[in-house]
Amino acid sequence: MTQFSQMQSASKDALAKQIGQLKQRGVHSVITQVPDMNGLLRCRLQPLDGLEKGCSTNSSLYLIPHGDGQPAGELIYESPHVWYHTGFGNLHSLADSNTLFQLGWRPGISEVLLNCFNRDGTRFVLDVRRPLEMLEERLAEMRLTMKVGLEFELGIFHFDRALVEAGEHHKLKPFGHSLQYDSVNRDPDYMDLMDDFRERMEGLGIGVSSMESEIGWGMYEVALEPATPLQAADNAVRARHHLKELCRERGLIATFMARYQPMGQDSANGTHVHVSLYDEMGHNIFYDKDAALSEQGRYFVAGLLAQMKASHLAFRPTINSYRRLSRFTGCPEEVCWGEEHRVSAVRVISSPDPQAIRLEHRCSGADTHPYIILALIGAAGLDGLQQREEPPAMLIGDPGKDEDLVKLPRSLEESLELFRESEFVQQALGVALADQYARSRENELKAFRAWIEKDITSFEFLRYFEGV
Repeated sequence: MTQFSQMQSASKDALAKQIGQLKQRGVHSVITQVPDMNGLLRCRLQPLDGLEKGCSTNSSLYLIPHGDGQPAGELIYESPHVWYHTGFGNLHSLADSNTLFQLGWRPGISEVLLNCFNRDGTRFVLDVRRPLEMLEERLAEMRLTMKVGLEFELGIFHFDRALVEAGEHHKLKPFGHSLQYDSVNRDPDYMDLMDDFRERMEGLGIGVSSMESEIGWGMYEVALEPATPLQAADNAVRARHHLKELCRERGLIATFMARYQPMGQDSANGTHVHVSLYDEMGHNIFYDKDAALSEQGRYFVAGLLAQMKASHLAFRPTINSYRRLSRFTGCPEEVCWGEEHRVSAVRVISSPDPQAIRLEHRCSGADTHPYIILALIGAAGLDGLQQREEPPAMLIGDPGKDEDLVKLPRSLEESLELFRESEFVQQALGVALADQYARSRENELKAFRAWIEKDITSFEFLRYFEGV
Protein backbone atom coordinates (compact mmCIF):
# COMPACT_ATOMS: atom_id res chain seq x y z
CA MET A 1 0.00 0.00 0.00
CA THR A 2 1.38 3.42 -0.98
CA GLN A 3 1.67 6.42 1.33
CA PHE A 4 -1.23 8.01 -0.53
CA SER A 5 -3.41 4.93 -0.07
CA GLN A 6 -2.50 4.60 3.60
CA MET A 7 -3.36 8.21 4.38
CA GLN A 8 -6.51 8.07 2.29
CA SER A 9 -7.68 4.89 4.03
CA ALA A 10 -6.92 6.30 7.48
CA SER A 11 -8.82 9.56 6.90
CA LYS A 12 -11.60 8.64 4.48
CA ASP A 13 -14.35 7.80 7.00
CA ALA A 14 -13.65 10.79 9.23
CA LEU A 15 -13.45 13.11 6.24
CA ALA A 16 -16.70 11.74 4.79
CA LYS A 17 -18.40 12.35 8.14
CA GLN A 18 -17.15 15.94 8.26
CA ILE A 19 -18.30 16.54 4.69
CA GLY A 20 -21.75 15.21 5.57
CA GLN A 21 -21.98 17.55 8.55
CA LEU A 22 -20.90 20.52 6.43
CA LYS A 23 -23.53 19.72 3.81
CA GLN A 24 -26.20 19.70 6.51
CA ARG A 25 -25.10 23.24 7.37
CA GLY A 26 -25.50 24.34 3.76
CA VAL A 27 -21.89 24.08 2.61
CA HIS A 28 -21.61 23.22 -1.09
CA SER A 29 -18.03 24.15 -2.02
CA VAL A 30 -14.50 23.94 -0.67
CA ILE A 31 -11.40 26.05 -1.22
CA THR A 32 -8.43 23.69 -1.40
CA GLN A 33 -5.19 25.28 -0.20
CA VAL A 34 -1.58 24.33 -0.90
CA PRO A 35 1.29 26.34 0.67
CA ASP A 36 3.84 27.29 -1.99
CA MET A 37 7.59 27.91 -1.77
CA ASN A 38 7.02 31.53 -0.69
CA GLY A 39 4.68 30.84 2.23
CA LEU A 40 1.54 31.83 0.32
CA LEU A 41 -1.58 29.71 -0.07
CA ARG A 42 -2.43 28.70 -3.62
CA CYS A 43 -6.20 28.17 -3.67
CA ARG A 44 -8.81 26.54 -5.87
CA LEU A 45 -12.60 26.58 -5.45
CA GLN A 46 -14.30 23.25 -6.16
CA PRO A 47 -17.40 21.25 -5.17
CA LEU A 48 -17.33 19.73 -1.69
CA ASP A 49 -18.61 16.42 -3.09
CA GLY A 50 -15.85 13.87 -3.58
CA LEU A 51 -13.23 15.68 -1.50
CA GLU A 52 -12.54 12.45 0.43
CA LYS A 53 -11.45 10.71 -2.80
CA GLY A 54 -8.56 13.08 -3.34
CA CYS A 55 -7.73 16.01 -5.63
CA SER A 56 -5.26 17.00 -8.32
CA THR A 57 -2.74 19.82 -7.79
CA ASN A 58 -0.69 21.53 -10.48
CA SER A 59 2.96 20.82 -9.64
CA SER A 60 4.00 24.14 -11.21
CA LEU A 61 2.78 26.06 -8.16
CA TYR A 62 6.01 25.03 -6.40
CA LEU A 63 7.97 27.01 -9.03
CA ILE A 64 6.11 30.33 -8.83
CA PRO A 65 8.26 33.26 -7.61
CA HIS A 66 7.20 36.11 -5.33
CA GLY A 67 4.77 38.48 -7.01
CA ASP A 68 4.21 35.80 -9.68
CA GLY A 69 7.27 37.19 -11.42
CA GLN A 70 6.64 40.93 -11.21
CA PRO A 71 8.43 43.12 -12.20
CA ALA A 72 11.17 40.93 -13.73
CA GLY A 73 8.68 38.86 -15.73
CA GLU A 74 9.82 35.31 -14.94
CA LEU A 75 6.76 33.09 -14.44
CA ILE A 76 8.53 30.05 -12.97
CA TYR A 77 12.07 28.91 -12.18
CA GLU A 78 13.71 25.55 -12.78
CA SER A 79 13.52 22.51 -10.50
CA PRO A 80 14.87 18.95 -10.81
CA HIS A 81 11.47 17.77 -9.56
CA VAL A 82 9.14 19.80 -11.77
CA TRP A 83 10.18 20.98 -15.22
CA TYR A 84 9.91 20.10 -18.90
CA HIS A 85 11.17 16.58 -18.23
CA THR A 86 8.14 15.98 -15.96
CA GLY A 87 5.69 17.73 -18.26
CA PHE A 88 4.59 19.91 -15.31
CA GLY A 89 2.08 17.16 -14.51
CA ASN A 90 -0.48 17.10 -11.75
CA LEU A 91 0.20 15.78 -8.27
CA HIS A 92 -2.30 13.74 -6.30
CA SER A 93 -3.47 15.46 -3.11
CA LEU A 94 -5.39 14.53 0.02
CA ALA A 95 -7.30 16.85 2.32
CA ASP A 96 -6.09 17.10 5.92
CA SER A 97 -9.32 16.64 7.86
CA ASN A 98 -7.87 18.58 10.81
CA THR A 99 -7.88 21.70 8.64
CA LEU A 100 -11.40 21.47 7.17
CA PHE A 101 -13.55 24.39 8.34
CA GLN A 102 -16.65 26.26 7.20
CA LEU A 103 -16.10 29.95 6.53
CA GLY A 104 -18.43 31.80 8.89
CA TRP A 105 -18.51 34.89 6.68
CA ARG A 106 -19.24 32.78 3.56
CA PRO A 107 -21.45 30.03 4.99
CA GLY A 108 -21.73 28.07 1.74
CA ILE A 109 -17.94 27.73 1.47
CA SER A 110 -15.38 25.70 3.42
CA GLU A 111 -11.59 25.47 3.16
CA VAL A 112 -9.01 22.71 3.68
CA LEU A 113 -5.25 22.27 3.40
CA LEU A 114 -3.88 19.56 1.12
CA ASN A 115 -0.96 17.14 1.40
CA CYS A 116 0.66 16.41 -1.98
CA PHE A 117 1.87 13.09 -3.42
CA ASN A 118 3.51 11.84 -6.58
CA ARG A 119 1.30 9.85 -8.90
CA ASP A 120 3.02 6.64 -7.71
CA GLY A 121 1.66 7.32 -4.22
CA THR A 122 4.87 8.52 -2.55
CA ARG A 123 4.93 11.83 -0.69
CA PHE A 124 5.98 14.73 -2.90
CA VAL A 125 9.39 15.91 -1.72
CA LEU A 126 8.55 19.61 -2.07
CA ASP A 127 5.48 19.44 0.18
CA VAL A 128 6.40 22.07 2.78
CA ARG A 129 4.13 20.57 5.46
CA ARG A 130 6.10 17.31 5.60
CA PRO A 131 9.14 18.58 7.62
CA LEU A 132 6.85 19.68 10.45
CA GLU A 133 5.14 16.29 10.45
CA MET A 134 8.62 14.79 10.82
CA LEU A 135 9.44 17.23 13.63
CA GLU A 136 6.30 16.19 15.51
CA GLU A 137 7.21 12.52 15.03
CA ARG A 138 10.61 13.28 16.56
CA LEU A 139 8.99 15.09 19.48
CA ALA A 140 6.73 12.10 20.11
CA GLU A 141 9.76 9.80 20.23
CA MET A 142 11.32 12.14 22.81
CA ARG A 143 8.01 12.21 24.73
CA LEU A 144 7.79 15.97 24.44
CA THR A 145 5.16 18.42 23.25
CA MET A 146 6.19 21.67 21.59
CA LYS A 147 3.94 24.71 21.57
CA VAL A 148 4.63 27.55 19.15
CA GLY A 149 3.05 30.99 19.10
CA LEU A 150 3.72 33.30 16.17
CA GLU A 151 3.29 37.04 16.20
CA PHE A 152 3.67 38.96 12.97
CA GLU A 153 3.78 42.63 12.08
CA LEU A 154 2.25 44.10 8.96
CA GLY A 155 1.44 47.32 7.18
CA ILE A 156 -2.13 48.32 6.33
CA PHE A 157 -2.96 51.02 3.77
CA HIS A 158 -5.97 52.45 1.99
CA PHE A 159 -6.20 50.68 -1.37
CA ASP A 160 -5.64 52.72 -4.51
CA ARG A 161 -5.70 50.57 -7.63
CA ALA A 162 -4.01 53.13 -9.87
CA LEU A 163 -1.07 53.51 -7.48
CA VAL A 164 -0.69 49.75 -7.03
CA GLU A 165 -0.80 49.04 -10.75
CA ALA A 166 1.76 51.80 -11.35
CA GLY A 167 4.07 50.26 -8.73
CA GLU A 168 3.83 53.40 -6.57
CA HIS A 169 3.01 51.60 -3.35
CA HIS A 170 5.05 54.12 -1.36
CA LYS A 171 2.36 56.73 -2.12
CA LEU A 172 -0.44 54.70 -0.51
CA LYS A 173 -2.12 56.35 2.48
CA PRO A 174 -1.47 54.48 5.77
CA PHE A 175 -4.43 53.13 7.72
CA GLY A 176 -4.56 55.32 10.84
CA HIS A 177 -3.79 59.00 11.34
CA SER A 178 -0.69 58.54 13.56
CA LEU A 179 2.18 56.20 14.35
CA GLN A 180 1.27 55.97 18.05
CA TYR A 181 2.30 52.70 19.68
CA ASP A 182 -0.31 50.54 21.45
CA SER A 183 -3.22 52.76 20.50
CA VAL A 184 -6.80 51.79 19.63
CA ASN A 185 -7.57 55.31 18.39
CA ARG A 186 -5.52 55.47 15.20
CA ASP A 187 -8.60 55.03 13.02
CA PRO A 188 -12.34 54.85 13.81
CA ASP A 189 -12.51 51.54 11.90
CA TYR A 190 -9.57 49.88 13.70
CA MET A 191 -11.57 48.11 16.42
CA ASP A 192 -14.17 46.84 13.96
CA LEU A 193 -11.46 45.54 11.62
CA MET A 194 -9.60 43.65 14.34
CA ASP A 195 -12.76 42.30 15.98
CA ASP A 196 -13.99 41.02 12.63
CA PHE A 197 -10.62 39.35 12.04
CA ARG A 198 -10.64 37.74 15.50
CA GLU A 199 -14.14 36.37 14.91
CA ARG A 200 -13.21 34.95 11.53
CA MET A 201 -10.12 33.24 12.93
CA GLU A 202 -12.07 31.81 15.84
CA GLY A 203 -14.36 30.10 13.34
CA LEU A 204 -11.29 28.45 11.78
CA GLY A 205 -9.99 27.20 15.12
CA ILE A 206 -7.29 29.88 15.21
CA GLY A 207 -6.94 31.74 18.48
CA VAL A 208 -5.79 35.36 18.41
CA SER A 209 -3.86 36.30 21.57
CA SER A 210 -3.55 40.01 20.93
CA MET A 211 -3.66 42.78 18.33
CA GLU A 212 -1.93 46.12 18.64
CA SER A 213 -0.61 49.13 16.75
CA GLU A 214 3.15 49.16 16.24
CA ILE A 215 5.68 51.98 15.97
CA GLY A 216 5.22 53.07 12.38
CA TRP A 217 2.72 54.58 9.96
CA GLY A 218 0.13 51.93 9.11
CA MET A 219 2.00 49.30 11.12
CA TYR A 220 0.20 46.73 13.29
CA GLU A 221 0.88 43.41 15.02
CA VAL A 222 -1.19 40.24 15.43
CA ALA A 223 -0.21 37.45 17.85
CA LEU A 224 -1.66 33.96 17.49
CA GLU A 225 -2.28 31.56 20.36
CA PRO A 226 0.25 28.71 20.82
CA ALA A 227 -0.27 25.47 18.92
CA THR A 228 1.73 22.41 17.90
CA PRO A 229 4.32 23.18 15.17
CA LEU A 230 2.32 22.03 12.14
CA GLN A 231 -0.89 23.63 13.35
CA ALA A 232 0.99 26.84 14.20
CA ALA A 233 2.34 27.07 10.64
CA ASP A 234 -1.09 26.25 9.18
CA ASN A 235 -2.64 28.94 11.38
CA ALA A 236 -0.02 31.50 10.39
CA VAL A 237 -0.43 31.14 6.62
CA ARG A 238 -4.21 31.15 6.97
CA ALA A 239 -4.23 34.17 9.28
CA ARG A 240 -2.06 36.19 6.89
CA HIS A 241 -4.18 35.06 3.93
CA HIS A 242 -7.49 35.98 5.53
CA LEU A 243 -6.27 39.27 6.99
CA LYS A 244 -5.29 40.32 3.47
CA GLU A 245 -8.73 39.23 2.27
CA LEU A 246 -10.53 41.13 5.02
CA CYS A 247 -8.55 44.29 4.35
CA ARG A 248 -9.43 44.20 0.65
CA GLU A 249 -13.13 43.80 1.54
CA ARG A 250 -12.84 47.03 3.55
CA GLY A 251 -11.07 49.07 0.88
CA LEU A 252 -7.65 48.45 2.48
CA ILE A 253 -4.55 46.53 1.45
CA ALA A 254 -2.12 44.70 3.77
CA THR A 255 1.56 43.96 3.28
CA PHE A 256 3.94 41.61 5.06
CA MET A 257 7.09 42.83 3.31
CA ALA A 258 9.83 43.38 5.88
CA ARG A 259 10.38 47.10 5.27
CA TYR A 260 8.11 49.47 3.39
CA GLN A 261 9.46 52.73 4.88
CA PRO A 262 12.96 54.08 4.11
CA MET A 263 15.74 53.07 6.50
CA GLY A 264 15.70 55.21 9.64
CA GLN A 265 11.96 55.90 9.39
CA ASP A 266 9.58 53.93 11.58
CA SER A 267 10.08 50.29 12.51
CA ALA A 268 9.93 47.27 10.19
CA ASN A 269 7.82 44.12 9.98
CA GLY A 270 9.03 41.04 11.83
CA THR A 271 7.77 37.61 12.83
CA HIS A 272 8.58 36.54 16.38
CA VAL A 273 8.40 32.84 17.19
CA HIS A 274 7.57 31.85 20.78
CA VAL A 275 8.56 28.30 21.73
CA SER A 276 7.91 26.23 24.84
CA LEU A 277 8.39 22.52 25.59
CA TYR A 278 6.37 20.25 27.88
CA ASP A 279 7.03 16.77 29.24
CA GLU A 280 4.54 13.90 29.45
CA MET A 281 3.09 15.32 32.68
CA GLY A 282 2.47 18.68 31.02
CA HIS A 283 5.27 20.46 32.92
CA ASN A 284 7.16 23.24 31.17
CA ILE A 285 10.74 21.93 30.96
CA PHE A 286 12.11 25.47 30.44
CA TYR A 287 11.04 26.46 33.98
CA ASP A 288 13.52 26.62 36.85
CA LYS A 289 12.49 28.26 40.11
CA ASP A 290 16.08 29.32 40.78
CA ALA A 291 17.12 30.56 37.36
CA ALA A 292 15.85 32.47 34.32
CA LEU A 293 15.93 29.23 32.30
CA SER A 294 16.33 25.55 33.13
CA GLU A 295 19.29 23.42 32.12
CA GLN A 296 17.23 21.81 29.35
CA GLY A 297 16.17 25.25 28.22
CA ARG A 298 19.80 26.31 27.97
CA TYR A 299 20.61 23.24 25.88
CA PHE A 300 17.73 24.18 23.57
CA VAL A 301 19.11 27.73 23.27
CA ALA A 302 22.56 26.34 22.46
CA GLY A 303 21.05 24.43 19.54
CA LEU A 304 19.24 27.52 18.27
CA LEU A 305 22.41 29.62 18.37
CA ALA A 306 24.55 26.89 16.78
CA GLN A 307 22.36 26.75 13.65
CA MET A 308 21.29 30.39 13.45
CA LYS A 309 23.68 31.41 10.67
CA ALA A 310 23.02 28.26 8.64
CA SER A 311 19.25 28.85 8.91
CA HIS A 312 19.45 32.60 8.37
CA LEU A 313 18.29 32.42 4.74
CA ALA A 314 14.87 31.27 5.94
CA PHE A 315 14.65 34.02 8.56
CA ARG A 316 15.50 36.76 6.04
CA PRO A 317 14.53 35.30 2.67
CA THR A 318 14.13 38.29 0.33
CA ILE A 319 16.09 41.25 -1.02
CA ASN A 320 13.90 43.50 1.13
CA SER A 321 14.53 41.45 4.31
CA TYR A 322 17.98 42.96 4.80
CA ARG A 323 16.62 46.50 4.90
CA ARG A 324 15.11 45.51 8.26
CA LEU A 325 18.43 44.31 9.69
CA SER A 326 18.96 46.96 12.37
CA ARG A 327 18.77 46.94 16.15
CA PHE A 328 16.86 50.23 15.82
CA THR A 329 13.89 48.09 14.77
CA GLY A 330 14.43 45.47 17.50
CA CYS A 331 15.87 43.18 14.82
CA PRO A 332 18.93 41.24 16.03
CA GLU A 333 22.23 41.59 14.20
CA GLU A 334 24.25 39.14 16.33
CA VAL A 335 24.03 35.49 17.42
CA CYS A 336 23.17 35.92 21.09
CA TRP A 337 20.55 35.34 23.78
CA GLY A 338 19.37 37.26 26.80
CA GLU A 339 16.77 37.45 29.54
CA GLU A 340 14.01 39.86 28.52
CA HIS A 341 16.38 41.39 25.96
CA ARG A 342 14.57 42.52 22.82
CA VAL A 343 17.74 43.12 20.82
CA SER A 344 19.04 39.58 21.33
CA ALA A 345 18.34 36.90 18.72
CA VAL A 346 16.77 34.65 21.36
CA ARG A 347 14.92 36.25 24.25
CA VAL A 348 14.05 34.38 27.44
CA ILE A 349 10.57 35.55 28.41
CA SER A 350 9.85 35.47 32.11
CA SER A 351 6.40 35.08 33.65
CA PRO A 352 4.84 34.69 37.09
CA ASP A 353 3.19 31.58 35.59
CA PRO A 354 5.75 28.72 35.31
CA GLN A 355 3.83 27.26 32.37
CA ALA A 356 4.33 30.47 30.40
CA ILE A 357 8.16 30.58 30.51
CA ARG A 358 9.26 30.47 26.88
CA LEU A 359 11.85 31.43 24.31
CA GLU A 360 11.26 34.07 21.66
CA HIS A 361 13.20 33.66 18.40
CA ARG A 362 13.36 37.23 17.05
CA CYS A 363 15.27 36.99 13.75
CA SER A 364 12.54 36.45 11.20
CA GLY A 365 10.87 39.10 9.10
CA ALA A 366 7.16 39.12 8.34
CA ASP A 367 8.12 37.97 4.82
CA THR A 368 9.27 34.59 6.07
CA HIS A 369 7.89 31.10 5.35
CA PRO A 370 6.20 29.71 8.51
CA TYR A 371 6.67 26.03 7.61
CA ILE A 372 10.36 26.45 6.79
CA ILE A 373 11.33 28.53 9.82
CA LEU A 374 9.45 26.36 12.32
CA ALA A 375 11.05 23.21 10.94
CA LEU A 376 14.52 24.75 11.30
CA ILE A 377 13.93 26.32 14.72
CA GLY A 378 12.37 23.14 16.11
CA ALA A 379 15.09 20.84 14.76
CA ALA A 380 17.90 23.12 15.97
CA GLY A 381 16.48 23.28 19.48
CA LEU A 382 15.97 19.52 19.72
CA ASP A 383 19.50 18.91 18.45
CA GLY A 384 20.76 21.13 21.26
CA LEU A 385 18.61 19.28 23.77
CA GLN A 386 20.13 15.97 22.70
CA GLN A 387 23.72 17.24 22.48
CA ARG A 388 23.51 18.72 26.01
CA GLU A 389 25.97 21.57 25.49
CA GLU A 390 25.79 24.88 27.32
CA PRO A 391 25.24 28.05 25.26
CA PRO A 392 27.58 31.06 25.38
CA ALA A 393 27.13 33.49 28.26
CA MET A 394 23.82 35.32 28.36
CA LEU A 395 23.91 38.80 26.82
CA ILE A 396 24.08 41.77 29.17
CA GLY A 397 24.04 45.27 27.70
CA ASP A 398 24.22 46.45 24.08
CA PRO A 399 25.19 43.61 21.70
CA GLY A 400 26.52 46.15 19.22
CA LYS A 401 29.32 47.00 21.65
CA ASP A 402 30.39 43.38 22.18
CA GLU A 403 33.08 42.67 19.56
CA ASP A 404 33.19 38.98 20.47
CA LEU A 405 29.65 38.25 19.30
CA VAL A 406 29.23 36.48 15.96
CA LYS A 407 27.49 38.68 13.39
CA LEU A 408 24.55 37.42 11.35
CA PRO A 409 24.82 37.62 7.54
CA ARG A 410 23.96 41.00 6.08
CA SER A 411 23.06 39.92 2.55
CA LEU A 412 20.91 37.36 0.79
CA GLU A 413 24.02 36.10 -1.03
CA GLU A 414 25.90 35.32 2.19
CA SER A 415 22.87 33.67 3.80
CA LEU A 416 22.31 31.55 0.70
CA GLU A 417 25.88 30.28 0.71
CA LEU A 418 25.68 29.22 4.38
CA PHE A 419 22.30 27.56 3.81
CA ARG A 420 23.61 25.60 0.83
CA GLU A 421 26.59 24.29 2.82
CA SER A 422 24.63 23.13 5.86
CA GLU A 423 24.05 19.43 6.55
CA PHE A 424 21.73 20.47 9.39
CA VAL A 425 19.41 22.28 6.95
CA GLN A 426 19.28 19.23 4.68
CA GLN A 427 18.39 16.98 7.62
CA ALA A 428 15.73 19.34 8.98
CA LEU A 429 14.00 20.00 5.66
CA GLY A 430 15.04 17.03 3.54
CA VAL A 431 17.68 17.30 0.81
CA ALA A 432 15.20 17.98 -2.01
CA LEU A 433 13.19 20.68 -0.21
CA ALA A 434 16.34 22.38 1.09
CA ASP A 435 17.68 22.51 -2.46
CA GLN A 436 14.43 23.81 -3.93
CA TYR A 437 14.08 26.48 -1.26
CA ALA A 438 17.65 27.60 -2.03
CA ARG A 439 16.76 27.69 -5.74
CA SER A 440 13.79 29.92 -4.94
CA ARG A 441 16.11 32.37 -3.17
CA GLU A 442 18.65 32.21 -6.00
CA ASN A 443 15.83 33.17 -8.32
CA GLU A 444 15.14 36.25 -6.16
CA LEU A 445 18.74 37.37 -6.61
CA LYS A 446 18.65 36.67 -10.34
CA ALA A 447 15.37 38.54 -10.80
CA PHE A 448 16.57 41.56 -8.83
CA ARG A 449 19.85 41.78 -10.76
CA ALA A 450 18.02 41.49 -14.08
CA TRP A 451 15.65 44.28 -13.07
CA ILE A 452 18.49 46.55 -11.89
CA GLU A 453 20.38 46.01 -15.15
CA LYS A 454 17.48 47.18 -17.34
CA ASP A 455 15.82 49.78 -15.08
CA ILE A 456 17.01 53.36 -14.74
CA THR A 457 16.58 54.07 -11.04
CA SER A 458 15.37 57.23 -9.29
CA PHE A 459 18.89 57.53 -7.82
CA GLU A 460 20.32 57.90 -11.32
CA PHE A 461 17.75 60.49 -12.38
CA LEU A 462 18.16 62.57 -9.21
CA ARG A 463 21.95 62.38 -9.28
CA TYR A 464 22.80 62.66 -12.96
CA PHE A 465 19.88 64.22 -14.90
CA GLU A 466 21.14 67.74 -14.12
CA GLY A 467 24.30 66.78 -12.26
CA VAL A 468 26.46 65.90 -15.23
